[in-house]
Amino acid sequence: MGAKIKNNKESDNPRTQDIGAIRLLVTVKEIKIPVPWGHVAGKLWGDADRRRPILALHGWQDNAGTWDTLAPMICDKIPILAIDFPGHGLSSWHAPGIQYYPWETVRLILYIKKYYQWDKVTVLGHSMGSIVATRYACLFPNDLDYLIALDCLFPEEYNIKQFVENYPRIISKLHHLLEKPYSEPPLYTYNDIIHKWHEGSNKSISLESVKVLAKRGIQKSLNDPEKYHFSKDGRISYAYYDFEDKYFLEAFTMRLKCPILFLKAIHSPFSTSKTFARLEKTIEENNPNFEKHLIPGTHHVHLNNPDIVIPHIENVLRKYKLI
Repeated sequence: MGAKIKNNKESDNPRTQDIGAIRLLVTVKEIKIPVPWGHVAGKLWGDADRRRPILALHGWQDNAGTWDTLAPMICDKIPILAIDFPGHGLSSWHAPGIQYYPWETVRLILYIKKYYQWDKVTVLGHSMGSIVATRYACLFPNDLDYLIALDCLFPEEYNIKQFVENYPRIISKLHHLLEKPYSEPPLYTYNDIIHKWHEGSNKSISLESVKVLAKRGIQKSLNDPEKYHFSKDGRISYAYYDFEDKYFLEAFTMRLKCPILFLKAIHSPFSTSKTFARLEKTIEENNPNFEKHLIPGTHHVHLNNPDIVIPHIENVLRKYKLI
């Protein structure tokens, strides 16, 4: 079983959680995983002493709350351990002067696997979380027993000319941010910050779902108790995904061995490029246990409408005897 999931004492008790019109009594624990730069925060649904949980990874600038609506619907069958990536939610930020590097999030899975002494990892990822899990599965093909990827598998295709032209501006903005002393981020009323997040996601996240993410994603101002600011580290906005050669990606993708369920949201712009289609074909040709389904919804369908996603997840978990 590995190490037990450590948690804060005040979070040990079962709590009632609303899922639409349903009220579920679920055990939710706040956890902290020590890492060299501080801690990785997270939430655990279900009993991890009974069996190894699914590791749930959220999307860029979201947080572990992205699973608040889905996890209670399945945690009686298998526990869900959702983390906040560094600089997100309640997790520690990197040290001053340090840039966030996308591949470091891949190494984070190694920290968690070692900390809990897991022999294998089952990952449920959304967007950036799916990309992180896919990269990990390519690096360590024998480590994952199953990957459930929501709406993404690889970084989006860049226009190389635009990438080169934008990079100096990105680096300059990041350098300015790294040099200046910390100051409180821009402040908003609660209603304004909710709408700003909703609009910033291109309305992919419903207003009600934004309120779910806001539980970990915003903080009250220390100077103005009537105002709020985003709790994320501003540096993550400049964690540009590296431009990766197509031949590297194709060779890398051929290392994928574990069974994969890929759920593609119909009303999402992601994972629609020619490059993605080519890489998906590579997976299909080399991995007989790759399964794809098109589902109605936006990029955040798992948060807005978990009832659409859950049947597919339960089907594959039963198929591979994980539940």
